[in-house]
Amino acid sequence: MIRVLHDILVELYNKADKPFSGIGLLVCDDVKGLPLFSLYKSNTIFSNESLLERLMELTDYKNKFHDGFHVLSTSLEITHTSQYFYPKPTTEVSLDVSQGHGVRYFVAKAGSKIPNVLYTAIVGGNYGVCIFKNGQEIKVGQNN
Repeated sequence: MIRVLHDILVELYNKADKPFSGIGLLVCDDVKGLPLFSLYKSNTIFSNESLLERLMELTDYKNKFHDGFHVLSTSLEITHTSQYFYPKPTTEVSLDVSQGHGVRYFVAKAGSKIPNVLYTAIVGGNYGVCIFKNGQEIKVGQNN
């Protein structure tokens, strides 16, 4: 599953018009108890079928649902869009702004430590694709 997600995110990064809004994702099957707040009353309606095309829609600044994190199930279905994701900051997770990392990176890194969350991922113009597990950026094919 993580290899498939990684490959989709790399393709998204390569195909997306630059600059683009980037994207934040969390992978889990149960959002109960997660620090999430929906930015909109309903989820977006997608005009495309594939996960890649749906994620492309969500990186478009013209799409009102582009902001926030989006939740994927372990079967890689989008279950929630535009979620304000606010994991509790921890001193166990650091941020290196000299690498071009910002709030989305920190939130994904810290959020991946939450027990219900299997992975978090972000795609951004400055740093490409980053996937996190248990507070660490992972290299797909290793440590997963």
